[in-house]
Amino acid sequence: RGHAFRTRYMSSTTAIAAQLRPSSAFRASTRRGCARGVAPTSRRVRTIARAEQRTTVEPISLDDKVPFYQVRAMVRPWRLSAVIDALNKYGIRGLTTYAVHGAGVQIGTVERYAGSTFDESNANLVEKVVVEVVVVREQCQEVVDVIVDAAQTGEIGDGKIFLSPVHDIVRIRTGEVGAAAERMAGGRSDMKAKV
Repeated sequence: RGHAFRTRYMSSTTAIAAQLRPSSAFRASTRRGCARGVAPTSRRVRTIARAEQRTTVEPISLDDKVPFYQVRAMVRPWRLSAVIDALNKYGIRGLTTYAVHGAGVQIGTVERYAGSTFDESNANLVEKVVVEVVVVREQCQEVVDVIVDAAQTGEIGDGKIFLSPVHDIVRIRTGEVGAAAERMAGGRSDMKAKV
């Protein structure tokens, strides 16, 4: 009898969580602008409109002398899959992720999402996930905007993005250096070449 009760209880809480979370179709239409009354348009027009309306408040500051940047984003753990999917759709193939604990404005709060509790063990630190990507300088603003779009909830604790200069890249397998080492087959450069 206890097992049947637990199964019914778990399925009802899962159903409630599913009702509270917006559907993937709604989230996708919101990103495209459909929820704001704007009809979906071609991919090229959306890309141009996106460049004109940045997600960040101001353009990021980049040094023209630095060829590459490491974009380090600290995001909520439950937003990680959305960030990875968005970067993949944008054409970013190489990235690194790892879990971290830290303190910011959220210090001492327990974060809950879809029935899961984050940072229950230590009330002073908040669990986040770091996503690291190294890109050429020209892609940096767009990558930051993609991450902000995918990770942003509008609440305290969405995270931060840090940019660090990278002076060179070496691919260990082939010994390639610079832009040749940074490029990935099927990545952003290949996607731009097809358009």
